[in-house]
Amino acid sequence: MPRFVALFVGLASLAVATTLFLSGCGSIHTAPLPSAAVKLTPNPPHIYIAPFDTSTGKWLVGREGVELVNFKEDFQTNFAHQLETRLTKLAPTEARWVNDLPDHGWLVAGEFVTVYQGSRALRTAVGAGTGETTLQTTVYVYDLDVSKTQYVLAFRTGVPDAKSDTGAGSGSAPAGLSAVGEPISTLSGLGSGLKLDTTRTCREIAAILAQYL
Repeated sequence: MPRFVALFVGLASLAVATTLFLSGCGSIHTAPLPSAAVKLTPNPPHIYIAPFDTSTGKWLVGREGVELVNFKEDFQTNFAHQLETRLTKLAPTEARWVNDLPDHGWLVAGEFVTVYQGSRALRTAVGAGTGETTLQTTVYVYDLDVSKTQYVLAFRTGVPDAKSDTGAGSGSAPAGLSAVGEPISTLSGLGSGLKLDTTRTCREIAAILAQYL
């Protein structure tokens, strides 16, 4: 076999092996299940909440260093608490780490995409929605009866323009959502204050999941 042919075969084999290895590594943010027929199991016995990821996204909150770290931790904790309060109305809900999950129920995880505390000065001087706070998230919902590493449904909250949203999920979208899980209403610009935006986001997530019961 010519040397260059052997080298090509060797590289191709390595690429295949690497692909197989990576596809076997599960994580909380893996691709959706390939089958569009897979849907959330209705009436879950429990709903579990994993801490939303704060390591990525845009955090425009006027803080740096230790102050930013502390802000993210407090924001994450408060968000999880409010989300638990909302989802408890659908099914018994509790916070649960990803590496300690039962075999039944739903797991709600996600990430903060944009957290912007806004500008009071701009709101006062300009108005017309300028300087309003913004909270955008991507939510991943796992059906533990199906898989603990691949989500069945994904959607975004706080996206101001449905055309700019490219989210995806293997579950079919309920009434009021776009095919990619666009929320019924957007959160950006609806009042000031991240506390208010957090309440609205958690309420919206609960409303979306309620349509799958």
